[in-house]
Amino acid sequence: MKNDFVSKVFQWLCIGLLITFGGGYALSLNEELAYNIANAYLFIVLAELVCGFGLSLFIRKMSNTVAKIFYVLYAALTGVTFMAVFLVYELQSIMLVFLATAVIFGVCGLIGKKLKINLSSFGMFLVIALIGIIVLSIINIFVGSEPLDLTISLVSVVIFSGYIIYDINRIMRIGEIQVEEKYAVFGAFQLYLDIINIILDLLRIFGKERD
Repeated sequence: MKNDFVSKVFQWLCIGLLITFGGGYALSLNEELAYNIANAYLFIVLAELVCGFGLSLFIRKMSNTVAKIFYVLYAALTGVTFMAVFLVYELQSIMLVFLATAVIFGVCGLIGKKLKINLSSFGMFLVIALIGIIVLSIINIFVGSEPLDLTISLVSVVIFSGYIIYDINRIMRIGEIQVEEKYAVFGAFQLYLDIINIILDLLRIFGKERD
């Protein structure tokens, strides 16, 4: 039963990533459409936040179908905002970052799977660290320090790598007690967020911008 649950988590993770990156790349090929979307950027981000918080806060009350809709919609909206990544960075650079992220995910995922201890207490440490990074990022908007921006991105990669370990470990334990597909969708959503954030951080560090 656990293996079937974990398999569904990774299936939905792949679906979400394909929607985001496929949609973002396709949109970036049409400059006029990209310009029109940019005018509605704030609305798109707000809709994305509604879907994300809705899925996180109300997953227990959602049906399997509603959870899937929220997840797919979130991935699609993220794809729209991710269009900017394909417009700013060279495709080769993006692919290398994807590969690096896949390696990080594989290593951290294996650690999370093999650890037999409950990492619940580790989650609080990650939350505190993430809040700290968010606060520093807001401060740096006004300061505009490149060294601080680099440091924030490096630490963020470490934090979200820790989240992968934590989330995989949690998914393995949930698979032993939950069978509803909505929880597999939610598990995929959590890993999806980890991967997206690592990709964005690595692009800030190593990404080569278009001329």
